[in-house]
Amino acid sequence: MAIGQAADKIFSRVFIVLIMSVYFWVYTVAGLVVLGIGPAAKTVTEMYMDYEWDYRRYSFKNGWHRFKTNFWRINLHTWLFLGAGAILTYNLYLSTTIKGAYWMLFVQFIIIVALIFDFCLGIFTLMLRGRYDVTFKDAVKLAIVQFFNNFTQLLVFVVMTIVLVMISMKWPGMILFLSPGIYMVVADILSKQWYAKIDKMLEAA
Repeated sequence: MAIGQAADKIFSRVFIVLIMSVYFWVYTVAGLVVLGIGPAAKTVTEMYMDYEWDYRRYSFKNGWHRFKTNFWRINLHTWLFLGAGAILTYNLYLSTTIKGAYWMLFVQFIIIVALIFDFCLGIFTLMLRGRYDVTFKDAVKLAIVQFFNNFTQLLVFVVMTIVLVMISMKWPGMILFLSPGIYMVVADILSKQWYAKIDKMLEAA
C-alpha cells in the first residue's frame, strides 16, 4: 500500500511538472515567443502557487485567462530584466575581445556578478509576484533583500540553474516537457524560508 501511494505521488508530481512545462511553451508561442515568455512564466508560476500538486485544478482555460491579464505590463517588467541582461552579456563579449589587458579580468568578474544579480532578481521578482499580491516595485525590493539574505541558499539556486541548463542541453527533450516546470518548482522550494519570513512580517504588521 505504501509503495502504491508513493508511486501515485511521484506520478502525479511528474504529471504536474509536465503540465506546467507544456502550458509554458504553448503560452510562450501564443505570445510569439518574444512577447510570450514573461507572461507565460508568470502564468505557470501563479498556477503552481495556487494549486501546487492538485492536478485536477490545472486548466488551460484558466491559465489562458491569467496569461491575457496584464499581458503588456508583464512584458514591460520582463524586458527590463532581459534588456539589462542583454546589455551586460554584450559588454562581457566585448571585454573578451580585448587582449593582453589583465585588468579586464576584474571587469569581466564584475559583469558576471551583475548578470547573476539581474537573472536572480528577475526570477525572484516573478516568484514573489506569483505568491503575493504586490506591486512590481515592492516585489523588486523584496527580491533584492532575498538575494542578499542567505548566501548559501543563493549559491544553491545558482548551481541548480547551471546544472538544469547543462542537463537540458544534454537531453533537449527535457526543455519541452520537464525543465520549465522543474525549474519553477525547485525555485519555489528554495524560496520557502524567505516566504516564511515575509509571512511573519505580514502577521506582525
